Amino acid sequence: MFSNFKVLRNKNLSLLITSESTSLFGTLFLNIALSLYVLKMTGSSGDFASVLALGVLPHIILGSVAGILADKFDKKSWIIIMDILRGAFCLFLFFYCLSGTLSMPIIYFTVLFISMCDILFAPVFVSVLPTIVPKEDLVDANSISRTLNETMKILAPLLGTLVYTWFGLGPIFLVNALTFVVSAVSIYLLKFPPKQSVEAISKKITIISDISIGFRVIFGDARLTSIVSNAFLTHTFLYPFLFVGVPYIIINVLLGSNTDYGVVESLATIGSLMAIFIVPLTKKFGIANNIGLGLLGMLIPVLLLMFLGNPWFIEILKGNSLYTVSYFSLINFILFLSFSFYVVYFASYYQSQVPKEVYGRFIASVIIFNGIGKVIGYKVVGLLFETNNLIYPVIFLLTGMTLKLLVHIPFMIISKRLEGNKAIQIRDAEA
Repeated sequence: MFSNFKVLRNKNLSLLITSESTSLFGTLFLNIALSLYVLKMTGSSGDFASVLALGVLPHIILGSVAGILADKFDKKSWIIIMDILRGAFCLFLFFYCLSGTLSMPIIYFTVLFISMCDILFAPVFVSVLPTIVPKEDLVDANSISRTLNETMKILAPLLGTLVYTWFGLGPIFLVNALTFVVSAVSIYLLKFPPKQSVEAISKKITIISDISIGFRVIFGDARLTSIVSNAFLTHTFLYPFLFVGVPYIIINVLLGSNTDYGVVESLATIGSLMAIFIVPLTKKFGIANNIGLGLLGMLIPVLLLMFLGNPWFIEILKGNSLYTVSYFSLINFILFLSFSFYVVYFASYYQSQVPKEVYGRFIASVIIFNGIGKVIGYKVVGLLFETNNLIYPVIFLLTGMTLKLLVHIPFMIISKRLEGNKAIQIRDAEA
């Protein structure tokens, strides 16, 4: 069960995961505090969703450029630069909070700046893993990475909520700045594999080709198209409900506290952490089957959310922290257990199939698709919650999860056909 921990003997992988997990902790630590701050200032699900949607726009606008940078420039230097920029900005905000209060325009700028750095950072960072880990170890590497990240997701929401509630936003920015410093140092110590020079790559690919290569990779393989479509649906239906709906329901509808929301976020992430114990036991079922199992598991908590359409059930939960926290923790536990299990195989598949020399542009194209989905999802979910009938956003979520299952069918069919052909070839060779 713990055999996948052996991949941590790879020093480069350990440093990469350290950088990723500490950076993620700081980002989530900041995100939950900003979410609570904005929700308190606006009091509207629509306005709250609009702020979150604003943070997605740089992903759509700069996505292609980020992919080119990931494939054509020195990854190590670029990651360190992005960490330093984000750390310096958060340090500035810490000192600003000592003498003033963040207004909504400053919040808007903060969301845009952090998002811009994230999109310029993400394709470069994600493209590193397949270059330092052998193909046969990708599932184990992704499983370990997910485990440590989910641990950060347990700690960050709870600690972020407590620090924000007790001390305000200032210390939040200071902690976030320090995590980017740790991330930068880890990447500095990491030894990157040798690569072609920037000049050599630039001669081979034009800017127009750079932008289109990622999309050609996606639509050139039916299984990759299925995978990317599934990710698009996740960002359109699932993430908006989790990031807008759950805090809005707990705090504004059920009259819960900031701490209730922080506890729910932290306890729910234990489900993701548990996925590491399941992944080693299911490798034999194959990537296609395991992705399908994860998708089926994600439907269960969505069905439990249907109870929110009953006014009597809402009255039971309202004002009762124990019932509210227990209900949403159970739902998120099952949801994130299934989702984390699904993502390990999801990521391992495209990491093993996409050529390393165009991996950054592929990831950037996926980020653009996901960004478009998030903008749509945030706006729709925000409007649905303003109807004051919780069954509508829940039906919206259920529709998205059903579509995720449907778009996985082509992946299953093609995988089964290829496995059958491989079995025939082996049998013929033995004969």
